[in-house]
Amino acid sequence: MKKFGLVVILRQSRRIFFLRCFTSFSMILYVIFTYLYSQQFDLNKCLEIALKENLQIKVVEQKLISAKAKKREAFAGYLPNISGSASYIKRKEVEGASALSSITSVSPTFRFSFADEMYDNKLTLTQPVFMWGKIYQSNRQASLNYKYTEEELRRIKQEITYKVKEAFYKYILMKQMVSISKEAFDVTAAHLKVIEKFYDEGRSSSYDVSRAKISLANTKTNLIRAENGFDLAKQSLINILNLKEKDVDFSGDLEYVLSDVNLDNLLNDAMANRPELKQIAFQEDISESVVKLTSSGNKPNIAITASTEWQNTKFEEKNWYNSWTAVAVLSMPIFDGFSTFQKTKQAKANVKQVKLGRESLEEGIKLEVRAAYLNYKQAKDSIEANKENVDAAKDNLTTAQKRFQLGLMSDIEVRDAQFSLTQTETNYIQALYDYNVAIANIEKSMGR
Repeated sequence: MKKFGLVVILRQSRRIFFLRCFTSFSMILYVIFTYLYSQQFDLNKCLEIALKENLQIKVVEQKLISAKAKKREAFAGYLPNISGSASYIKRKEVEGASALSSITSVSPTFRFSFADEMYDNKLTLTQPVFMWGKIYQSNRQASLNYKYTEEELRRIKQEITYKVKEAFYKYILMKQMVSISKEAFDVTAAHLKVIEKFYDEGRSSSYDVSRAKISLANTKTNLIRAENGFDLAKQSLINILNLKEKDVDFSGDLEYVLSDVNLDNLLNDAMANRPELKQIAFQEDISESVVKLTSSGNKPNIAITASTEWQNTKFEEKNWYNSWTAVAVLSMPIFDGFSTFQKTKQAKANVKQVKLGRESLEEGIKLEVRAAYLNYKQAKDSIEANKENVDAAKDNLTTAQKRFQLGLMSDIEVRDAQFSLTQTETNYIQALYDYNVAIANIEKSMGR
């Protein structure tokens, strides 16, 4: 009987052993699968994906393709226009119409004036010779518009780069906030156990236990809020990158790398490199070109038209009657009801609007650069002020916990030490986030 029981125990132990081995093996496979198939993106990878997949960039890229086609379309104004036509005429004479038909024949020089059928083929060429700058100004506007769209693409890429950096740093910030909140929750939970132990030993009151439970509930709420903020930050970054796969993760740190930043240099670089300023400069040139184009509306134009024509009464015959014509046309508007004058006046007013807008834009960019510089200085000073406080706050909490266990410190002092550590860590990680975002904002404000 004892031998049978021992065999049963051995069999059960063997089953448990194999079950544990299978479970461990499954966990190992899961970890390997997760490592191989989960995607880890750093900041550089995020920027690469965003500049390739972001929908705003794709929209502007299509605008650039359209502007390039418009530029080629405008150049076609310099080239001749060639057209061809083919017609078939069927005529049946009625009583009393013979004399009239000879007078109203299709071509006065055509020898088959009384034919019942007629085939007519015509080739026409029209070449503008002098259009008082209309074609040139149209080409200039198309070329400037293409350059304007190039700067628009550069501006959108800079904005997307900044948004990606901001969202990426926000993700890292919220990840750190979750870690800080989790640490605060664990410390508070451990402190509650000590309070409850002291209460069982009669060394603390129920009021102390109640306050510790309330503190734990508050830290739990902060942890939940931090986790929700982390999920939202991750989803925002995924949306900016326009990722179809949702099972992705991001890796990186909020680094503190000192940069040599000078306000005067920032302002000079911004004035030289900002795509918005280059865009409004192109817009000003386009407006001035519109003035010249509009003012030429009542100016003379010269064009040459040449045509050649083949006619016959039977399509199968080889001998077709051929004629050609060349015409030089000078067209001169005499009176258009002052329409050109009023349109030119509108165009000149638009030029002044653009120039005033440029002055406003320059002042706005200078203000943006100064704000980015001040945010950089504030974040830099905040980092240096809180950098050493984190380690000191950790040491203070460890000391407070030990002294509390020895009965040399009150519960309130321990909770103050914990709150001080949480606040210091939060301030430091927030300062790191502000610093990195400020650097990204400075790069954007400089037009980089």
